[in-house]
Amino acid sequence: MPYLSVSGATIYFDSKGSGPHLLLIHAGIADSQMWDYEFHSLSQQFQVTRFDLPGFGQSSFTGGAFSYTMIINELLDHLKIKQTYIFAASFGGRIALDFVTENPERCLCLALESSAIDEWNFSEALQQYDEKEEQLLTASFDQVAELNYRTWILRDRRPEAIAPQIKERIREMQMTALTKPEPARPIKEMSPTQPLSARLDQLKLPVLIMIGDLDVADFQDISTFLYQKISHAKKVEIPNVAHLANLEAPELVASLVIDFFLSEAVPNH
Repeated sequence: MPYLSVSGATIYFDSKGSGPHLLLIHAGIADSQMWDYEFHSLSQQFQVTRFDLPGFGQSSFTGGAFSYTMIINELLDHLKIKQTYIFAASFGGRIALDFVTENPERCLCLALESSAIDEWNFSEALQQYDEKEEQLLTASFDQVAELNYRTWILRDRRPEAIAPQIKERIREMQMTALTKPEPARPIKEMSPTQPLSARLDQLKLPVLIMIGDLDVADFQDISTFLYQKISHAKKVEIPNVAHLANLEAPELVASLVIDFFLSEAVPNH
């Protein structure tokens, strides 16, 4: 299996296909397995790379200072990729936005699914969710995984509304992250010098903003904020899905991403 030593971590990655490069960045309740469908379907038109963020899946922190932007740059350098398309979800969206605002020359086009951002004034409901998760982390990892599934995926729907394999996949990815040993040495994330809100106005590349119509209200508001702040943005609301639309409507999401990428950007050679 391909592993790479980067700043503060050892990361697992996998690449497939040929053509323009496409980097997939997973959500914070998942790992690179959330891209199983996209990894295979998009590789028909792109060279697709997915990887586990440190602390998720098969990647681990090794200690010391790190930044996600540094890690992505080191991964792209290792793959000899000068420019890439990026498709990122939730927490991965926050990482992607930091990366492209700091390295605009390396990203051709960006697709965001239920993207998170820094410095957001979250609702009381999400603050209560955070408190509940903190409490459960000291009691039961199984209950943490169930809380995250219900909060982000099931929402207010009946259990049978979601394919059982989606719940099992979320639980598997959650338990892998929750049971991962702590790094032997302390870690320290290096933050960007400017807040994201100060950098979004400078973002000129095309950005596709996707949001499920059943997603948490905070993330629907974030999608609107990003659409208003980014000069060359397109927003699409996907019906009958929650936080990770690609798990519930993989074919629709993949077609939206492909159409946007191929119509909006041409790689520079």
